[in-house]
Amino acid sequence: MAFDTPTLFLCVTIAGFAGSAILLLFHFIWRTRSRACSQSLLLWSAGLFITGNGTVLVGLRGTVPDEFSIILANILILLGTGLRRAGFAAFLGRPRLVGLYVAIAGIWLALCFYTPFLDSFLSRVNFIQASLIGSSLWVIWMAFRQNPEKLKSVRMLGATNMIEFAAYVWFVLHQNLLEFPTFLSVFPQNFMTIYLITILFSIIMTIVLPACMVIERASLRYKEQALQDALTGLPNRRAVLNDVEDWISEHADPASAYSLIMFGVDDLRAVNDRFNNAMGDAVLQLFGRILKETLGETALPGRVEGELFIVFLPKVNREMSFLTAQRICRKLSVACQDASDGKLAVSVSAGLVTATTDSPLERVLEAVDRGLSSAKSKGRGQIMAMDLAPNGNLKKTLATGEFSSLKRSAA
Repeated sequence: MAFDTPTLFLCVTIAGFAGSAILLLFHFIWRTRSRACSQSLLLWSAGLFITGNGTVLVGLRGTVPDEFSIILANILILLGTGLRRAGFAAFLGRPRLVGLYVAIAGIWLALCFYTPFLDSFLSRVNFIQASLIGSSLWVIWMAFRQNPEKLKSVRMLGATNMIEFAAYVWFVLHQNLLEFPTFLSVFPQNFMTIYLITILFSIIMTIVLPACMVIERASLRYKEQALQDALTGLPNRRAVLNDVEDWISEHADPASAYSLIMFGVDDLRAVNDRFNNAMGDAVLQLFGRILKETLGETALPGRVEGELFIVFLPKVNREMSFLTAQRICRKLSVACQDASDGKLAVSVSAGLVTATTDSPLERVLEAVDRGLSSAKSKGRGQIMAMDLAPNGNLKKTLATGEFSSLKRSAA
């Protein structure tokens, strides 16, 4: 098969239809897709199919009436491009702007009733290519500025559209400089070959990358679920400790200190026995919300297991971490009483440790767990602060006096 413009044009057309079928098939095979991913794949598939029909009509120019090969063909190309862009926007949760492309196609149709415009190949090229350039810039902007998940496949699509953008500009510059009178006169030119190769590459990437985006997002969701507690939505133990280790490695200065607090809801089993397990789950969910609302942006709360929660406080000393623990314990007690009209009395005990980055993390975890055990052994609503030496040895244990978790003024 010769490597010429007719062959390349045929490949572009076939790629469009093949891509539409592949993405539609992938839509039905990939059952774990989200609603946004499902809509994205359907829009992309429809866009490629409509664009493919438009390129077929363009290829028939000279053999079918201009109403089909020029007017209808470019309407289909504009609408198909709009649906592909809308598919990308749907994936990112952005406005799809399908109506904008319908309006552009309407403007094109209206201009085609103006004979000087319809008879001018240069005017038609500039209008269509300007629309395609604008759509590429929109995709590039979304890929690099509206990608909160930092998906690599989305960035790759943005890079692909930068190449597609360059191809449109390349075609427009040559047409405006050389001013070919008809499409058939442009078709055999060398720059048209480069243009079609670039468009073919873009279509192939448009087939591959939407599927990659869906798969990458699903993979990211699985990773997030593996590091998230299903009941409270908080990070789980592994996620918190991973972040603690990362922070310690980034702050190797011995002067850098941090605090860990381990919370334990007192006598959660009694709540389950008196009411039901749903009530116990509601208490845990409430505590999770209190942690999120009370702690600052730099703090990291998480659920360890059962009634146990952990909070990482970077660059926070013992006094501040104690006050934080006290405030959180009281907030849960007051919130439970308010929600149950005083029928549900829930208290929280806590153990806390303030350590430097020189202290082994395993020793810090052991100490904070020991602090919580000591607090619980002294009764309900107790806080035990543990001090560690830089080498990880336990220097001393500070037992706080019993405080009233029912004082609303302290909450």
